[in-house]
Amino acid sequence: MKSRWRTIVKWCFLYPAVFVLCMELALRILGWGTFYVDDYSIRTEPENAFIGHSELGIQLNPGQYRIILNDSVRFTATHGEGNYRVIPAGKNELNPAVLMLGCSFTYGYGVNDDENFVSLLQKEFPDFNFRNAGVIGYGTVQSLMQLREAIKKDSLQAVVLNFSSFHLMRNGLSQTYRSNLKMGYQRSSQTVESLMREARFPYINSCDLKINYQPWETMYTNWYGREWSAIVNWQQLADDRRKDARIDELMVAMCIIHEIVNLCEDRGIAFGLVCLDTTPETEELNRALPEIDWLNAGFDFTNEALTNLPYDSHPSAEGHAYLAEKMKPFLTGLMDGK
Repeated sequence: MKSRWRTIVKWCFLYPAVFVLCMELALRILGWGTFYVDDYSIRTEPENAFIGHSELGIQLNPGQYRIILNDSVRFTATHGEGNYRVIPAGKNELNPAVLMLGCSFTYGYGVNDDENFVSLLQKEFPDFNFRNAGVIGYGTVQSLMQLREAIKKDSLQAVVLNFSSFHLMRNGLSQTYRSNLKMGYQRSSQTVESLMREARFPYINSCDLKINYQPWETMYTNWYGREWSAIVNWQQLADDRRKDARIDELMVAMCIIHEIVNLCEDRGIAFGLVCLDTTPETEELNRALPEIDWLNAGFDFTNEALTNLPYDSHPSAEGHAYLAEKMKPFLTGLMDGK
């Protein structure tokens, strides 16, 4: 009887426990650790510079803010009405409007109002009225939604989509992006949960361009034990990759950009795309869109001379000056109709 119980204990408890322990050690030896998120701190004075939006996910709260990233990068940002970052005085509202679409790179996350490349370009092209519609966390889906609203209200001369390889995962709201957004942003500030309670993030996962919405509360959840078990972390990462593989990110981006182009062409608005960084994926997208005025800016987000690294990877004032110089001849040709 005792022998039988020993056998049961071995096969039901001891051997499985040894197997799990060996697998855990093997995964750690192979470089698979537990789940972690790099600490990232955002403080704004006053609070609530960025708030949740029921259709766009995030929006700019009107007002002037002092923003501090990781207790090291400090900048002043002024948010106007209509989800735009304010460009300092010098533009004439009666001039033809140029809508600059994009994410935090266009917004100028990490630099003052007069240092981001949109403000620098405004100085170079005083006969145009630049509008900075860049918002942190946006992908091309939000840019499409912003354009649809802008053409109802404004007379636009030109539209520039400032595209990044990061937008590919944002457009379909991949599991990787969901995890980065929920877990990273959640830990950046104690007020995030209250600010994002009503937020829903838009995404498109097919060329029918149907916009779906994901509530903040159900954006992403770690499996139990992921923070202390390499096995659980490995399993959830594998599950995330399976889900992400169902989305053709390049095709979705191409279809969204085609829709933006069509909206501009129907209204006689010049359109250009500035690809901020160059990756194999963006090069493939460029080849698939030969008819579009396209500029490869070739920005290196690992270059400490052009970014706020090691504290933050967004372009520094020097980086924005670099991008503005890259864009000047491109915009000249675009707005001259060349």
